[in-house]
Amino acid sequence: MSYSIFRVQGIKTTSDLRGIGKHNADRVSDTNLDIDKEKSSENIELVKCDSYLKRFSEITFDMRREHDERMKTTRSDRRKTFEQAVNGAKNDVACEFLFTSDEKFFKGKSKAEIQDWAQESLEFVTDEIGLSHDKIIHASVHMDEKTPHLHIVAVPLTEIYDGRRKENVLTISRHQFIKTKDDLSSLQDKYNERMNERGYELERGMPKDIRHQSVHTFKEQTQYHEQAAEKARRSVKELEAKETNLKLSIANRKSEMEDVKKEITLVKKIDEIDFKEKGKLFSLKQPKSVELAFEDFHNLKTLAKSSETLKRENEAYKELYEREKTRTTSLTEQNKSLTKQLDRAKEETTWYKNQYERLGKLFDNIKDLYQERAPEVFEDFQKMVGFAKYQVNRTINFFNSEKPYDENKMTKSEKEGYTQAKEVFKDRRRTKDKSVGFERE
Repeated sequence: MSYSIFRVQGIKTTSDLRGIGKHNADRVSDTNLDIDKEKSSENIELVKCDSYLKRFSEITFDMRREHDERMKTTRSDRRKTFEQAVNGAKNDVACEFLFTSDEKFFKGKSKAEIQDWAQESLEFVTDEIGLSHDKIIHASVHMDEKTPHLHIVAVPLTEIYDGRRKENVLTISRHQFIKTKDDLSSLQDKYNERMNERGYELERGMPKDIRHQSVHTFKEQTQYHEQAAEKARRSVKELEAKETNLKLSIANRKSEMEDVKKEITLVKKIDEIDFKEKGKLFSLKQPKSVELAFEDFHNLKTLAKSSETLKRENEAYKELYEREKTRTTSLTEQNKSLTKQLDRAKEETTWYKNQYERLGKLFDNIKDLYQERAPEVFEDFQKMVGFAKYQVNRTINFFNSEKPYDENKMTKSEKEGYTQAKEVFKDRRRTKDKSVGFERE
C-alpha cells in the first residue's frame, strides 16, 4: 500500500521566499535535474501567483501599516524598515507544505484525478490547520517531475495579544498554527485519516526517525538506498531463475518416477508367468522346486535383480523430491520478502529525492544571499560553486557517463573554479602515483 506524505518547513527570509518562488512557479533550478520543462505546462495551479514577494506584501499589508505607525514613535537609531524587521525576527516569514505519495499511487491516475487529490490536500490546510485562502501565496502540483507533488506556500499571519504594548498586534507565527512536533505528528495522522475517508487507500506517511542531515550525509544515504534497491532487484531475478530451474528439475524427477512405476508394473507381471508342469509340479529329488520355461526363468531372474535397485532408486527420488519441494517453498518466501524490500526501497528513494529538492532550493537561496548581501565576494563564491560542481561531476562519473553539470553553461567565475578543481585532483593523482611507484621499488 502507498503512503500519505505531508511535511512542512519554515521559510526564514523574504530572500528565501523569492528563491522558492523561482523553483515552484518559474521552475528554475540548477540542482534539480528531474524537471522536464516540456511537461511544465501540465503543472496544476490551484492558487495562482505571479510574484511571491508581491503576494507576500499584499497579505502583510495591515501588518506593515502597524509597523510603520510604531516606527513613528520609535527612537531614530532603533528604527527598521518592515523588511528588516521581518527578516531579522526569529519567526519565519512564511511556510511551505509538501504533499505527495509514491509513484505506485499516481500510476494510472488522470490529471483530473490528481487535481482532486491536491484539492483535498489544500482543503486540509485550510480546514484542519486553519490557514485561510487569503493567507496562501501559491499552491501548485508539479507534474513535470517523476512523481507528482503539491507545494503550498502560505503566510501564517495571526493576531496575538502583546503584553508590553497592552494591545492586539499582527504577527507571522507558524507556532500559533502548529505548536509542537507532537502537534505536527497529530496533523499527519489526521491527514492520513481524512484522505482514507475520501476513498484514497493510504498508509500513514514515512517514519519520522529520519532527521535533517548534511548534504554529504544525505547524498551518501540516497546512494545507499539506490544501490540497495538495485541489489534487491538482482536478488529477485536470481531467485526467479532458481525457482524456474527447480520447477524444471521437479518435473524431470516426476517423469523419472513415472518410468520407475512402469518398471515396477513389469515386476508385478511376474504373477502372470505361465508355469509348465512336467509330470509333477514338485520334484521328489528337489522338494519345493518349480519347473518353468528357460525364457521365463531368464526374465524372472532379470526382474528380480532390478527390482531391489529400482526400489532403492525410488526411495532416493522420493527424498530428493521432498528436499526440492521444501527448498522451493523457502525460496518462494525469500522472493516475497525481497520484493517487499524492493518496494520499500523505492518508496524511501522517492522520499529522499523530495528532500534532495529542498537541499537544491537551499543552495539557490545561499547563492541569492551572497549576490544580494555580499556582492564583493560573490565572484569568489561562484568559483567555489564551480569547484563543487567539478567534484559532483567527478563523483557521479563513477556510476554514470552523463555529467549533471555542463562546463559550457557555467559562468566565467564558475569555470575558473571548475578548472582549479581539475588541477587539484590531477596533482593529487600524480602524488599518489609517485608514492605507489616508490613503494614498489
